[in-house]
Amino acid sequence: MSKIQKLLISFGVFWASLWVAAVLAQPLGKLTDRIVYRDGVLDALAMGIMSSIGRAIAAAFAGAVITFVVPNRKPESWALVIAALYLVASPVRHHWGSPATTWDRLWQGVDLLFPAVACVGAAVVSARLHRRRAANSTAVAPTS
Repeated sequence: MSKIQKLLISFGVFWASLWVAAVLAQPLGKLTDRIVYRDGVLDALAMGIMSSIGRAIAAAFAGAVITFVVPNRKPESWALVIAALYLVASPVRHHWGSPATTWDRLWQGVDLLFPAVACVGAAVVSARLHRRRAANSTAVAPTS
């Protein structure tokens, strides 16, 4: 399989994960609605994680899928393409009527980075499990 085909597969998995994120947006939005955050750093991190939880679950799903779909020695490297797409082409846009504070920028940064980190993390874990399963299935059991 050529690199162009693998790149197109990565784009397709990213596109499909955006549809999964759209489906998850409403139910997860109801879970995270009416949560009040304070002004601390940990609160800003929590707000960024909670506001991107649907996209992070979809990105983790995409990272796991790409390791099984792309035949490669290191399929988790193709999850970096999806993670980059989540950073560049993610449908997250924040507009402010007044200048954003440092707290606002922190939760926006976490909101943008968390799905990409989830994608790469899930890809690494699923590739490692896939390799371990393949090694166990090719191992020959000793005969008595």
